[in-house]
Amino acid sequence: MTIADVDRRYAPAPSPLPASQREPIVNDFAIQVATVNGSGSQTANSAILRALFKMGIPVAGKNIFPSNIQGLPTWYVIRASRQGFTARRENAEIVALMNPVTAAEDLSKVYQDGVCFYDEDIRLDKSSRPDVVYYPM
Repeated sequence: MTIADVDRRYAPAPSPLPASQREPIVNDFAIQVATVNGSGSQTANSAILRALFKMGIPVAGKNIFPSNIQGLPTWYVIRASRQGFTARRENAEIVALMNPVTAAEDLSKVYQDGVCFYDEDIRLDKSSRPDVVYYPM
């Protein structure tokens, strides 16, 4: 499955204004890390969560693993909110894609002008989401 195969209904609606004309959003974002179960990602994600917390940002983390079987997909969502919201959001401003099986669907859930960190081994069709900034890892 490629990113071109993903149904666009999951993609967040584009903003009518360019990023330079929108109100800045401060300390209100979600980071979604998509990886495989058993890769040690929960420990790494907890370190990010703890760093944000020690910066004084209200933050909550949620590990989503549909199965405890090693190698199956798992997601870790970090929600930072200056208003103290802790609920997980369906879409994220920042994603880290390290699972090639779910990469296409996960990329479709990035907000417009969002950021995508991805494993260089994953083949992403970046042309399908030109509104996202990409950083290979």
